Amino acid sequence: MNRNLIETWSLVALSLLLIATCAHAQSVAEAYVPFAFNVGTVHMPAGTYEILKPEIDLNYVTVCNLKTGTTALSLFQTQSPSHVSHKLIFHHVGNRYFLAEIWGGAGTNGMTIQATKLQKQLQVAHGPSSANVEIALK
Repeated sequence: MNRNLIETWSLVALSLLLIATCAHAQSVAEAYVPFAFNVGTVHMPAGTYEILKPEIDLNYVTVCNLKTGTTALSLFQTQSPSHVSHKLIFHHVGNRYFLAEIWGGAGTNGMTIQATKLQKQLQVAHGPSSANVEIALK
């Protein structure tokens, strides 16, 4: 009985934490991506996406398809401010695309997403990324 009570309260606390985090999310940008791609291990269809980052300093970003509601949460590493601005950068490996970088305005920190196990396996099979594809943010 005690164990069930602890599990229930843990789920309630986690739910409240997620709701509070989403309420404090800040839209970084919006973009139309004309091809299917992966964010981490989640396969995302082509469409218009909203990129959300919490206002507080947590190293994750949420990518949400505005039409289907398909959502992916991914950890990122902060990159130094750069002249690169307002775009998403995808690595094209084999016949797949992987979201690799998110850049806001010039002089702001960028976000890089680490390669997944699948991406690394495809890079071994097909060689390193044959091309980077850039999509402008709105």
